[in-house]
Amino acid sequence: MRHKTVQFLATITSLLLMMNALGQGESGTALGNPELAQARALLQAGREQIIREELRLTEEEAEGFWPVYAEYIAELAVVRDRKAKLVAGFMQAYRDGTFSDEYAEWLIDENFAIRSEWMRVQQQFLPRFRYVLPVVKVARFYQLENKMDAEVDAQLALVVPLVE
Repeated sequence: MRHKTVQFLATITSLLLMMNALGQGESGTALGNPELAQARALLQAGREQIIREELRLTEEEAEGFWPVYAEYIAELAVVRDRKAKLVAGFMQAYRDGTFSDEYAEWLIDENFAIRSEWMRVQQQFLPRFRYVLPVVKVARFYQLENKMDAEVDAQLALVVPLVE
């Protein structure tokens, strides 16, 4: 990715960490907290900017891609909320010293369930992306998604402690 894109990823990561510091809203999602909702919108705008810059879609491709992408992001938002809730719950249990064997069992199972659901959504949308884009651009899109997700995961790894 270009330098500007990498800089924007750093901004996205900072926003993610800010979201973590703010905590979860009453509903466990960004919808329960205006600051979190705003941070999520900024994060998504950043992802979209990177995709716009890096995919270099034609007008016709963009017409087909962006509506499918909007649906894709809506489905992934549910999974991302679930992951955020998992991380926030872990951090709270770690701070409170309430990390039990039962919680560890749940944490492991929930983590794998989230990863499976994430993959299911990506696979579910693959045929639709292939229909509206040349396969090379579909591959590039998924690479971009994976790179952005890896950056977020790397930053989370820096702030989430290991289980004692």
